[in-house]
Amino acid sequence: MIRIISLLAVLVVLQACQSAPDKTAARDAKNVAYNEVLSQRYQIAASNIAYSDSTLQRIYYWPAQDKPVSTLIFIHGGCWLNAFDYTHARGMFTALAKQGVATFAIEYRRTGDSGGGWPGTLSDIQQALPEVKQWLDEQSLGDVPVYLAGHSAGGHLALLAAQSLSFSVDGVIGLAAITDPAAYAKGTNSCQTATPQFFNGAPDEYPEAYKAATPNTLSITAPVILLQGDADSIVPVTQSELAGSEVIISEGAGHFDWLHSETPAYQLFLNQLLKGAE
Repeated sequence: MIRIISLLAVLVVLQACQSAPDKTAARDAKNVAYNEVLSQRYQIAASNIAYSDSTLQRIYYWPAQDKPVSTLIFIHGGCWLNAFDYTHARGMFTALAKQGVATFAIEYRRTGDSGGGWPGTLSDIQQALPEVKQWLDEQSLGDVPVYLAGHSAGGHLALLAAQSLSFSVDGVIGLAAITDPAAYAKGTNSCQTATPQFFNGAPDEYPEAYKAATPNTLSITAPVILLQGDADSIVPVTQSELAGSEVIISEGAGHFDWLHSETPAYQLFLNQLLKGAE
């Protein structure tokens, strides 16, 4: 009986070894959930300014904790919907500040807001960027590398805004960026089905709007880098197939890994931001 129990115990242990997740492996390929992004510790913005009349048209600033080594202008995502604002990315902004990256986060009107949707949302970003540039000059933050980046729908907006940027940046970075809105609108997940709401119609109804909203790297003077996770269930890998861009795939990364400071995906993003730092 003792021998049988011992054998059973061994089998249980072996089974546990086979089925229990390896914590190190999970950390190396962490597909984080949205609530994990929200649960990160964060600091509120040190300051903010308005760039137009709406309370949504503001720029928020997280200074680097020590001497800045890089500057980031960031456009948050959220399917272009007003249900998601800049605050969900504050954990990332706080982490970047600790690592020497001064961050400007642009808030803007979205689907569901008066004046939001296409093309008003993009117009907000275009209006905000010269104000960011003035702020950069006032604080001499243009002396370090400057990057324009966005996540998901914010990546889409960053790529479009980069086409008419009035000042130079060292790179334009899309994190799980939507690059082909017409193809994306044909999908069935909740973010894809929100795309026609942003354009006030489907691609076959407003083909010219979707065409105008499709990024073209030939109109962007800075290098374009697309960072994409191959486990992203919200923005598929096919959206990173943008001609003229450098694509970096993070294995095992999901849609929100880029915003969580304990993931390899975030480290890839940070490496891009620090690439030009002395």
